Amino acid sequence: MMLGAVDTDILRLAPLIPLLPLLGAVIVGAAGSRALKGTSHWPIIIGVGGALVFSVLLLVKVASQQLHAYTDTYPYYSWFVPMAGVSFNISFRVDPLTAVMLTTVCGVALLVVIYSRDYMRHHGRPEHGYERFFAFMGLFVFSMCALVLAGNFLLLYLGWEAVGLCSYLLIGFYYQRPAAAKAATKAFLVNRIGDFGFGLAILLLYRWLAPHVPPGDSPLDYAVVFSHLGHLTTGQTTTIALLLFCGAVGKSAQLPLYVWLPDAMEGPSPVSALIHAATMVTAGVYMVVRCGPIFAASPVALNTVAMVGAATALFAATIAIAQYDMKRILAYSTISQLGYMFLGVGVFAADSAVFHLFTHAFFKALLFLGAGSVMHAMGGIIDMREFRGLRRILPVTFLTFLIGSLALAGFPLLSGFFSKDEIIHAAFAFHPALGIVGLATAVLTALYTFRMVFIAFHGEPRIPQGVHPHESGRWMLIPLVLLAVGAVTAGYVGVAIEPGGFAGLFEPTGVFHRFLSPVVAPFTEASISRLGHQAHSGGHALMYASAGLAVLGIAAAYVLYVWRPTWARAIRQAFPEIHELLVNKYYVDEAYAAIIVRPLWQLGGWLHALDQFVIDGSLRFIVAVPQALGAALRTLQSGATQGYGVVMTGGVVLIAFIVWLTK
Repeated sequence: MMLGAVDTDILRLAPLIPLLPLLGAVIVGAAGSRALKGTSHWPIIIGVGGALVFSVLLLVKVASQQLHAYTDTYPYYSWFVPMAGVSFNISFRVDPLTAVMLTTVCGVALLVVIYSRDYMRHHGRPEHGYERFFAFMGLFVFSMCALVLAGNFLLLYLGWEAVGLCSYLLIGFYYQRPAAAKAATKAFLVNRIGDFGFGLAILLLYRWLAPHVPPGDSPLDYAVVFSHLGHLTTGQTTTIALLLFCGAVGKSAQLPLYVWLPDAMEGPSPVSALIHAATMVTAGVYMVVRCGPIFAASPVALNTVAMVGAATALFAATIAIAQYDMKRILAYSTISQLGYMFLGVGVFAADSAVFHLFTHAFFKALLFLGAGSVMHAMGGIIDMREFRGLRRILPVTFLTFLIGSLALAGFPLLSGFFSKDEIIHAAFAFHPALGIVGLATAVLTALYTFRMVFIAFHGEPRIPQGVHPHESGRWMLIPLVLLAVGAVTAGYVGVAIEPGGFAGLFEPTGVFHRFLSPVVAPFTEASISRLGHQAHSGGHALMYASAGLAVLGIAAAYVLYVWRPTWARAIRQAFPEIHELLVNKYYVDEAYAAIIVRPLWQLGGWLHALDQFVIDGSLRFIVAVPQALGAALRTLQSGATQGYGVVMTGGVVLIAFIVWLTK
C-alpha cells in the first residue's frame, strides 16, 4: 500500500530510529579504544535516546493522524530484482504495533544503557572491553528496531538473525570465562534450530505465493502476503504458520528450545535486562502477532501456540521455585511470562499478549537491573545462599525491586495484574484447562518471586567475608526508579476506568486495546467466528480470584521464608526427590546432553577417525607408492661414473650367465 493521504513526515522519521543507534555503534567501534575510551557510552546513549525521541514522535503521529485505522508500508528503494517483474524492497511498515514496540524497545534500552555506564566500571575505572560492550549494545538496538520496522519477511529475517548475532556477542562478552563462551555458543546453536524452520517458512511463502503475485509487487511484503493468503490451501497455511512458530519457539525460549536462556545469565546484568525484558525474547511474540492473518487462518497453529505457551508458563514456574541464583530465577520467570504471552495469542487475545509484553518490559527490566545492583554491591555474588537481609544496606534497590516483584506477582492495581488477568480471562473463555494452568502459574509466580525477595532482603544481614556492600550510584539508581514508576503505572493504558469500584477497573477497553484493534483484527474475527464472542470478555469474579491467589502466593512465601523458615526445610526433607528434580531443572540439559550432544560428539569422533585413518590413509598410501618407486629408481641416476661401470659390468655378467644356462 502506498502513502495515499498519510502525512509522509511519519514515514520520514522511521529510518532514523534504527540508524541512530547504528551510527553510535559505528562511532564507538571506530574511535572507542583510541579516543573515547571511558566516555564510549555517550554515542550510544545519544543514539538510543534519539531513537526513543523519534519513536515517541512516531507513536504520537500514528495516534493523532489516526493511522491506526489502517496500515502503511513504504518502500524506500528496491533492494534487488531476482526476476522480471519481481522485486525485494527495503520497506518499513508503520502501524500501531510498530509504534508501540519501538517505543517500548527504545525506552527500556535507553535506561539499560544509562545503567550500564556505572555497572561496567570497577572502582570508577571502565573494565576491560568497555568500548566493545557499548558498541555491541548499539548494534543490538539497531537490529531490534530494524526487525520491528521491517515491512517484508526478508528484512524481518535479516533483523531476526542480526539480533541473534548480537545476543551471541553480548552473552559471550566475558569470553575469557569458559562458562560465558559456552553459554553464547549454546544460545547461538539452539536458536539456529528454530531459525531453520523460520527461514523455511519464508521460502515456502515465496514458493507458493510468487506465482499469484502481480508484476511489480514484492511477493514477501506483508501487505502482499496477507492479501494473497486465499491462494494457499489450509495445509499450506498451517505448515507455514507452524514453521514460523518454530522460529518464535527458539527466539522466545519456549518448550523445548528454552534451554539457552537460563545459561545466558553468564552475560553482564544489563545484557540480561536488555535481552529478557523488551527486546530479543519478545521478538517471537511480536512476529506471531505481526503474522496474525496467517495464524488466524489456521486453527491447528493457534491451538499449538496456546498449548505450548501454557505448558511453558507452568513448567518454567515450577523450576523457578527451587533456584537460588537471582538472575536464573528471573530467567525462568521470563520463560514463564513469555509462555503467558503465547497463551494469549493462541486464545485470540493478541492485544492482551502485546499488552503483557508492554507491561512485562518495565517490571522485568527493573528486576534484572535490581539483581545487577545486588550483584554489583556484593562483588559479583548473586547466589542467595551467600547473603541475606540487604534491605537496610541497599534501601533504594530493595524498594524498587519490591515494586517490580509486586508487578510480576500480579498484585492488584500494578501493571502486571491487569495484563496477566486479561490473558487468564481469555484462556478460560477458550478452554477451562488453559485458564486453570494460567491461575496455577500465577500462584507459583507470586511464590517464587517473593521467595527471592524474602531470602535476599529480609532477616538479619549476612554478608560474605571480604565483601563490603554499598548502594549503587545515581547512574544505576535513576533507571531503577523510572522503571519502578513504569511497573506501577504502565497497566493503566490497557484498562478503562468505569463505575463500579475496584471491579470497574478491569474492562479491557482502554486506549491500548483500541489503538491495537486494527492490527489484531484477524484474531478478533477468528474469535468471533469460532467462539461467538470476544475471547477476553469475562466477569469480575475471576479477577477477584486471580488477585486473591496472587496475595495467597505472597503470603505463602512470607510464611515459608520469614515467619516459619523451618517449614520450608521440612517440606524439602519430606519430598527430597521432587526438590532435587526441581533444583536440577527436570534434568532436561542432562537429557539433551545424553540424547543429542554426546552422541553427536561421538559421531564426530568416529567421522574424524574415518577421515584421518581411512580417507587420509588411503590418500597417503596412493601417494606413497609412486614416491617409493621414484626413490628406488632415483638411485639409478646418481651421476657417478664408477657406479655406472659397476652396473654395466654386472649386466654383462648376468647376460653371459643367462646365455650359458640356456645352452
